[in-house]
Amino acid sequence: MTNRRLLLLGANGRTGRLVLAGALDAGFRVTAVVRSADRLGDVAHERLQVRVGSACDPEFLTRVALGHDALVSTLGPRWPTRAAAAVYAESGAAIADAAAAAGIDRVLITSSALLFPTPAWTTRMLKALVRPIVDGAQEMEVRVTSRDLGWTIVRTGFLKDGDDAELRLGVESFPEDPRAVSRGAVARFLLGELTKGRHRQRTVGVCG
Repeated sequence: MTNRRLLLLGANGRTGRLVLAGALDAGFRVTAVVRSADRLGDVAHERLQVRVGSACDPEFLTRVALGHDALVSTLGPRWPTRAAAAVYAESGAAIADAAAAAGIDRVLITSSALLFPTPAWTTRMLKALVRPIVDGAQEMEVRVTSRDLGWTIVRTGFLKDGDDAELRLGVESFPEDPRAVSRGAVARFLLGELTKGRHRQRTVGVCG
């Protein structure tokens, strides 16, 4: 993988840092986009380049994306407010423009499993409580999947820290009796998709 270049968004997040470490271990040349210069200051590697800017700025992201083979985004809101959830739709629009302009072959984006239909009243209630996240994630997916890109949308259930290896997968669906999935397992799945590409132009649901 030493000649493959990966553009990583959300690299300073808890899942993004695991993707970053795994990608460097696998031999990728990684460009990490961060919002301020002090992010990722504790990470140094000869195959890592850090670019400061907004992943929601299509002009900036297009400039950075040139020359990359793949893009992974683990961006997401910290709080279920409309202002915070705007990162989904805004980054989705920028990613779609940048990947298309740069000719990036592979685009992997984490999203929310709440977008899957469900009869469970508890899940419907949760959707209502975090409606900005559901709406923002939906718009992000529409922006990306409307382009002719080698995309994969990875809808995750509840995330937990740690490196529990268990991960169950549903293609265009969410596994039954879902449990929290570790960020380490999600990171490994994303990295596996970069190399194997088993789910191009598909939406998958992952849980523990």
